[in-house]
Amino acid sequence: MDVQDITHFLRLQALPRIGIKTLSTLCSTFDTALYDFHKIPNPTLSINGWSSEQLKILRGNCKTTETSIARALHWQSVKTKRSIIHYSCPDYPDSLRELASPPLVIFCEGRLDLLRSPKLAIVGTRAPTQYAYDALNTLLPPLRNTGIVTISGLALGVDAICHRTSLANEIPTIAVLGNGIDVIYPKRHQKLQSQIQESGLLLSEFHPHIQPKPHQFPRRNRLISGLSEGLLVTEARIKSGTMVSVKFAIEQNKEVLAVPGNINNKNSELSHYLIKDGATPVVESNDIIDAVPKFSQYKIFVPTNENNCNMDLASDPLLDSVNYSATSVDLIAQRTGTSVVDVLTQLLEYELRGLVASTPEGYIRLRG
Repeated sequence: MDVQDITHFLRLQALPRIGIKTLSTLCSTFDTALYDFHKIPNPTLSINGWSSEQLKILRGNCKTTETSIARALHWQSVKTKRSIIHYSCPDYPDSLRELASPPLVIFCEGRLDLLRSPKLAIVGTRAPTQYAYDALNTLLPPLRNTGIVTISGLALGVDAICHRTSLANEIPTIAVLGNGIDVIYPKRHQKLQSQIQESGLLLSEFHPHIQPKPHQFPRRNRLISGLSEGLLVTEARIKSGTMVSVKFAIEQNKEVLAVPGNINNKNSELSHYLIKDGATPVVESNDIIDAVPKFSQYKIFVPTNENNCNMDLASDPLLDSVNYSATSVDLIAQRTGTSVVDVLTQLLEYELRGLVASTPEGYIRLRG
């Protein structure tokens, strides 16, 4: 990509109090393309209300802005998989151009081809229960080899579960950051961020070295929903950052899907609220395919041996005694009339087969 074009768009991005709408209006008025905006003379821009500060930035005479641009260009030059994509670049996603306030520049590291793939956004609380983990480990593996890409925000909780489950099942995943692309946040996600960088894609609208700040995360959320064809809510409360993502998705005319949960679990209140309001309930992977029109070309096939295994377990009284929420070993033994030792032995076998999961509160049924 041409360094001069990138520099021009980085200067446009740095302009205070001027966004894409104002720039587009001026381009239309003076019959000028956005990449040629710098050719509009200063007197013309001054007449249209531009300040000396804005003109200084546009002409490359602001030391602070030029230092930031030099730093960004250096970041890109160090590794081949790094890209700075501007609004007029062919690689810039069409879905972002449709946003009310699209970023003029995005910073990417990893597989740019994923920007052209159909994407499922997965969002939820930073403090999920075991249920969110189990739900995504049920819903995501069948999406392998479909061509669908997952996208989330690399935050603690559901975001991390989405990325890790995708990587474990060789599903491409995109992480949209609320900070500079070279900043690791949260720190505990250093390895995860590196894995996504290698096999997926990192994306941010913020310059390298920009530290995370609260007001930056809603901006990140609009990109997550904006890049996706559909948005899946797992666990979250109604008053949460997840609801911000949902509102963006609705404004952007995206499909909204939700995983139903335990009615006594506060983390399921947003899913239930959305389902009552018309969101698609998701209880199996094909629900995702059926709900999102751009996913309709994909088919999911369940292996025959798994079907047979589930049929054999359909009338298993011990497995039937394990709830989809935490169930104590004592309660399972009481329900089945079996000794605790025999129950633990059988549960260990089920856990190895992926039918149940052990938690501090007891066992949770995953499938079967």
